[in-house]
Amino acid sequence: MTKGIINGKEKPTVVSCQTEIPAAGSLLFQGEIVSKGKSEIIGRGFYWGTDSVNLNMKLVSDLTTDVFSCELENVRGGKTYYWRTFAENSFGCDSGEVQAFQTPGIWVEKDSLNGDSRWRGAVFTLYNRVYVTCGNRDFGGPVSETWEYNITSDRWVHSERVSFPGGGRRYPVAFTIGNFAYVGTGLEANMLAHKDFYRLSAEYREWTTIATPPNDFEERHEAVAFGIDGKGYIIGGLSANGGELMDVWQYDPENDSWQQKGDFPVPLHRGTGISGNNRIFAGFGNANESSGKLWEYIKDEDRWDEFTELPDDAKTNKIYSGVIIQNTIYVIDRNNRIWTCNLSNKIWKEKTRLPSVFENQVPDDVYQNLLTTGNSNSIYVGLGFTKQFYEYCPLWDN
Repeated sequence: MTKGIINGKEKPTVVSCQTEIPAAGSLLFQGEIVSKGKSEIIGRGFYWGTDSVNLNMKLVSDLTTDVFSCELENVRGGKTYYWRTFAENSFGCDSGEVQAFQTPGIWVEKDSLNGDSRWRGAVFTLYNRVYVTCGNRDFGGPVSETWEYNITSDRWVHSERVSFPGGGRRYPVAFTIGNFAYVGTGLEANMLAHKDFYRLSAEYREWTTIATPPNDFEERHEAVAFGIDGKGYIIGGLSANGGELMDVWQYDPENDSWQQKGDFPVPLHRGTGISGNNRIFAGFGNANESSGKLWEYIKDEDRWDEFTELPDDAKTNKIYSGVIIQNTIYVIDRNNRIWTCNLSNKIWKEKTRLPSVFENQVPDDVYQNLLTTGNSNSIYVGLGFTKQFYEYCPLWDN
C-alpha cells in the first residue's frame, strides 16, 4: 500500500483494525494510518462508547508509527463496545469505520450438581477441580458423599471412592495444602460434635486419617478454616454444648501434628476465613463481636489486627464466604450481593448481584452460595442449598 497523499487528499486516511483482549477487563483498540495527507499528523486515537451513535469518549495514541493502538481498562463484561479510529492533520480529521465488540459475560452458567443439593457442607478446590462434601440434604440428615467438578470439562461426577470416611455431618471445615485437602470437625444428626480430620489426595482421590487434635481441642462445629504457607488453621466454632470458641490451632502436615496458637480476638463461629497473596483474614461471624469486622493474622508475631469493617449498607447482612483475587477481597452477603475490599486502601465497593436463579433459595440460618477459586481469576459460586453452579468473572465486573 502506497503511503503519502492518495488522490491528492488533504486530510489523513485512517482505518480501524481488529480488537483484542490483552487481559481480563481490558480491550485493545488498533488502527492504521494509510495516508497522512498533505501535512504531518498532529493527533490520532479512538472514539468509543456503548452506544454505536454517540461515540464521545476519546483515547489518544502516540504519533510515532502508522500502526497504533490504545488499551481501554475497567471494561464491563456482557456489553457491546463500539469504537472507531481517528487521525488529524492541519487540514482536518478522518475517521475509520465503526467497529463493535461483545465482551465476555460477568456470569457464566456451568454444569449443575447432579446429586442432591445440600447445605452446611464443605467446599474446596484441588487440581483444577471443585469438591463438595458432607452437609445436609434438602429434606434429610447429614450426608458423607463427595461430588467432584472438573473445571476443564465442566462436569460434575460422583464416586464412592471419595465419599467422606468420617460419616455424614454438617458444618465441617476444610482447608487445602498443596495437592491435599483436609476435612474435619462437624456435627452429626444426633448433635454429636467431632474433632477428627481426614486428608484427601487430589492425585489418587483417596482419603486417609490424620492426627486427631489434642485433648485441649474441643469437639466443635461451625468453625473457620484455611490453609496457607504449608500449614492449616482452625479458628473457633461452637463446642458440643453450644459454647462460643475463640481458640486457634495450626496443623503441620510435615510432622502430622497440631499446635495451639494465640486466641482470636473475639468468639468466632460460622464466620469467614480468607487467605491469599500470603495474607490471612478471618471474621464476619455470627457472634455479635465479629459480625461486621475482619481481622488480619500477623503470622510472625502470632497476633490478629483488626483490618476493616463492613460499610453500613452491608452490616445488616451476613457475609458467607470470601476469596482474594489479585489485590482485592471478594465476599458475598445474604442478599446475593458481591462486595469488594481493596487490600491497599481498604475501600469497600458494592458490585454485581448473583444471577436471579439464586434468589430466595437459602434460608437465613444456613450458608449461602459459597465462593471458591480455581487456578485462574475466576470465582465459582453455588452449592449453598442449590444445585446451581456459576463462574463469576470478577475482572469484568466494572
